[in-house]
Amino acid sequence: MKKFIIAIAVLLAICAGLGLGSHELTKSTGDSGSKVLNLYNWGDYIDPSLLSKFQKETGYHVNVETFDSNEAMYTKIKQGGTNYDLTVPSDYMVQKMKADHMLIPLDKSKLTGMSHYGASFMNKSFDPGNRYSIPYFWGTLGIIYNDKYIKPGELTHWDQLWHSKYRNDIMLIDSARDIMGFSLISQGHSVNTTNTKELIAAKNKLNR
Repeated sequence: MKKFIIAIAVLLAICAGLGLGSHELTKSTGDSGSKVLNLYNWGDYIDPSLLSKFQKETGYHVNVETFDSNEAMYTKIKQGGTNYDLTVPSDYMVQKMKADHMLIPLDKSKLTGMSHYGASFMNKSFDPGNRYSIPYFWGTLGIIYNDKYIKPGELTHWDQLWHSKYRNDIMLIDSARDIMGFSLISQGHSVNTTNTKELIAAKNKLNR
């Protein structure tokens, strides 16, 4: 399945001891000894009532901070001065954080329910064997329109977003990866292309 289609697929990755710096992180056990869970997540990804239920059942207090893009999350953690136990990066960012020694392996002896994950969501190329991450959310990227202004069936292809009648009336997701993806698709190119000319053409089309 094309990466563009699963661009919003988000996986739960363990990040502990980040305040010690990326190199020290690989030596950390991730266990602070206190009943506090520091979670760094996308906004509106967890119902506050669920957090309250979790805290009541486990006795852990959950501190939640949010980010609005993978790149913002990565930069803050990379800079240090943070101490998150869990963070929720997208698929490609798990691979990048792993390469930069910002993650520690999961202790699967402490995890339950692993057998309930669908095989298609496990053992992906960005984290073989799910050593550092487990699936959390999966989704697709599409076009949402107000049917007061757009007739059903009027929009059927990404290329139509460049029509002059929609100019200055479109809001885009804050994700450079996804935006480049639909620009490539609108020109008939693969979202996974490495062709420099195709990438430049997609970028130029976005700058129109």
